[in-house]
Amino acid sequence: MKTYQYSEINPVKGILFALAYLAVAAVITLYISGGVDHLADTVNNFGSIKGLGFLAGIIYIVPIFFLIKFIYPKVTISTDKNQLTITRKRQPGISIAYNDITSAVLNAEKINTLTLYGKANEILFKVHPFNNPQILKEIVRDIITQGVFKQTMEQKKLFKGTYEVISYKRS
Repeated sequence: MKTYQYSEINPVKGILFALAYLAVAAVITLYISGGVDHLADTVNNFGSIKGLGFLAGIIYIVPIFFLIKFIYPKVTISTDKNQLTITRKRQPGISIAYNDITSAVLNAEKINTLTLYGKANEILFKVHPFNNPQILKEIVRDIITQGVFKQTMEQKKLFKGTYEVISYKRS
């Protein structure tokens, strides 16, 4: 039995959180400085525009990276002989039997994703790790050792580069 843990990406939630954080930080900055006019005077008297940009980056942007880790849910995937067990914080666990998985596709719609499909070609689960993308191949290896799967590869374009979509279909 192996256990994999990662933080799941939720881009909408992350972007909304970042925008809300920046709005609140801007309002607090305006309140502390005494309004727009006093803030403009402070910026003009600061001296170096590069130093001001560096200071603003530290005050506004850096905390977003630390705070965003708290809003992305932690997911734990446990593999054993017969099934995958997936648990998320504050949600009930999901068990997927290996026999129910008809295909697993790496990088189907996005890079660093794993999509598991069922018998009716429905999506059983999507794995999209924020901090640990190397676990995808390990999870796929655990799944395909439980049955006979055929591997196919396809090249997809992304901007000027390409990436591989690897499909494993049950034979």
